[in-house]
Amino acid sequence: MTITLWELGGKAGRRYSLFSWRTRMALAHKGLAYETQPVCMSDKAAIAFSNGKTVPVIKDGETVVRDSWKIAEHLEDHYPQSPSLFGGAIGRGVSQAFNTWVDRVAVPAMLPVIVADIHERIDPRDDGFFRDMMEKIVKKTLEQTRVERDDALKRLGRALEPMQAALKRQPWVCGVAPAYADYALFSVFQWARVMSPHEVLGPEDPLCAWRERMLDLHGGLARNVPTA
Repeated sequence: MTITLWELGGKAGRRYSLFSWRTRMALAHKGLAYETQPVCMSDKAAIAFSNGKTVPVIKDGETVVRDSWKIAEHLEDHYPQSPSLFGGAIGRGVSQAFNTWVDRVAVPAMLPVIVADIHERIDPRDDGFFRDMMEKIVKKTLEQTRVERDDALKRLGRALEPMQAALKRQPWVCGVAPAYADYALFSVFQWARVMSPHEVLGPEDPLCAWRERMLDLHGGLARNVPTA
């Protein structure tokens, strides 16, 4: 039975929810077919059936799951015959810890770098909703984030130093092969790639080569999409 994924839709067919990209990559990792339903960020009625207000949401048969981490656990538990996202119980715990680090460190560091660019590429129906929400989060206007972008980019680089060091020693976040922790970190860079015309990584950065390898995974799933 085909799985349906609800995710944010922007201008020109962009799919820009970083959390939904984690789910997209997890579904591809498991080799599972799925359909997508784009929704507006402000359209809470479209996903009211999930008893939540945010995407991603999947419907797998009669089962509805929301939150990218919970979706990953659902896929791991319900499709054990497919390649593992975590590599066992200990790997699941480490992946959850890393997922939290990405959410608490990498995502907040990336947001002020690209938030004004995101605003230009969202569905116009979300314009006011997005501006109000994001200006509260970053505590400044979107216009000011553009002025201060270079400083934000430096802070992002400092936040990512641990991963730069790790990827000098191994090809993937997970070591010898990519798995869910790679998808969690990659989602932040795919978010930027889809919604911002500005490059956030230098060619000498180990994260840049890793991102290229990630873009080639699963038949170029993440590479072959509308971007900025």
